Amino acid sequence: MKELGYRIIDCDNHYYEPDDCFRRHIESRYRDRTVWVDRSRTDGFGTMMLGDERLNFFSVGVGDYVGAPGALKAFFKGESDSDGAVNANAIRASERPAFTDRQSRLALMDEQNIEASVMIPTLGCGVEYQLRQPKHRDIAYPSIRAFNRWVAEDWGWGQDGRVFSSAMISLCDLPEALKELERLIAEGCRLIHLNTGPVEGRSPADPHFDPFWARVQEAGVVIVHHIGSGPFNEMYATPWGEPANPPSHRYTAFNTFVGMGERTIVDHLAAVLFHNLTGRFPGLRFLIVEFGASWLPHTLKTLDKIYRLGDHKSRWPFGKPAMPSEQFREHFKIVPFYEDSFADVVKAAGVDAVVNGSDFPHPEGLEWPEEMVDELSGFSAGEVRKIMRDNAAKLLGLGH
Repeated sequence: MKELGYRIIDCDNHYYEPDDCFRRHIESRYRDRTVWVDRSRTDGFGTMMLGDERLNFFSVGVGDYVGAPGALKAFFKGESDSDGAVNANAIRASERPAFTDRQSRLALMDEQNIEASVMIPTLGCGVEYQLRQPKHRDIAYPSIRAFNRWVAEDWGWGQDGRVFSSAMISLCDLPEALKELERLIAEGCRLIHLNTGPVEGRSPADPHFDPFWARVQEAGVVIVHHIGSGPFNEMYATPWGEPANPPSHRYTAFNTFVGMGERTIVDHLAAVLFHNLTGRFPGLRFLIVEFGASWLPHTLKTLDKIYRLGDHKSRWPFGKPAMPSEQFREHFKIVPFYEDSFADVVKAAGVDAVVNGSDFPHPEGLEWPEEMVDELSGFSAGEVRKIMRDNAAKLLGLGH
């Protein structure tokens, strides 16, 4: 790795949640119906539960049986003939303090030459869609509020300028979303994680949700989209005879293609861009994480082509937007995978739209986040600094 002469910002860091991350702060009347971990198994693994049913997206405790950071780097770069198992040579997150404890993580961040990180849930990215379902709807926001209180307590919202945690929000209940958004803003939260996909028959850019977007814009909150659970398998896999909501480790190849890969962000992005969300709220900012970016050049080219073909008022239900590629450059930051072509992504979206992210400590990511510099040959020192630090610093409100 090259000596950079500055500390980097990592826009894709994770923690592994403790068993009580939903129960610790929830009202007692909801405690038995929210997310919890059944530890009755004799093999040492917990079973993830939502009330009296299995949690769909995760089966075992999220940190019970995981691959080490960077375990799949060679596989994803095509330099290994392994089978890509995410839990090969598995470890327990609870035995690695920096995976679960903020002070230990800060010490490790110093070793990794990281100035600041965007901290995103592990378990928390796989819960919101199941909470939307009718059986659980009344505990959706009690659960979301409780989880966010745990995040604030254990990791913080970035007041120290180092660990910028993302909070959880769902648009399934707009009044409750607004209440929780106000509470989070008052606490100093700067990043909100929102699942991709439609919300019960509505685009997330439908004017129905404008009160939410207006407050997000006013407060300068950044919306984070990260891979996780959502409606896509139910919408797209079941018509082909595939499971609707399998646990992530039981996804078929087709489930992965339609329900966890680029399809989910491409469809969501098309809705946001074509439904004129940034036209109505020109101050919105978005961060796209762990979807990679190899899809972006072709997607922007395709969306621009469709935009030019659709120049008729009846084709713009929420007002005519700007050119999709222009919207993306203005409002979005994206974290490419280390195996993506950074040159192609920068050519399509501009260097100012690209930020660094390691996915640490997940096995798909990098053990040492600064390794990403090795993928940036051909870029000037100034461009490397933008990708590795300055673009994210601007997004997070940090100085140069």
